[in-house]
Amino acid sequence: MKIERQVAMESSALTRAPHKPATKKEQRLREKCQEFEAILLQRMVEVMQADTNLFGRGVQGEFFGGMFAEVIAKELAKNPGLGLTEDLIRAYQKAGLLN
Repeated sequence: MKIERQVAMESSALTRAPHKPATKKEQRLREKCQEFEAILLQRMVEVMQADTNLFGRGVQGEFFGGMFAEVIAKELAKNPGLGLTEDLIRAYQKAGLLN
């Protein structure tokens, strides 16, 4: 079975495209959920790069490695991330906590 890469990317982007938040409360929740997702992604990146010497060893390597992991994680959480943000928002809506 052959899947065209461009079609797969477009359909994925459409199904995961962020929608315009209806309220300030939903916007704030979306921001906090994205921050939470970024923290999880940052930890994942840190664990993955722990065995590499990309930034060297010692304090400087840890410092720059941490900065790298943070920036990568924030970008991954925004574009479009793992989908955790949307899942959390749906869970809040289902529980009636956004009304």
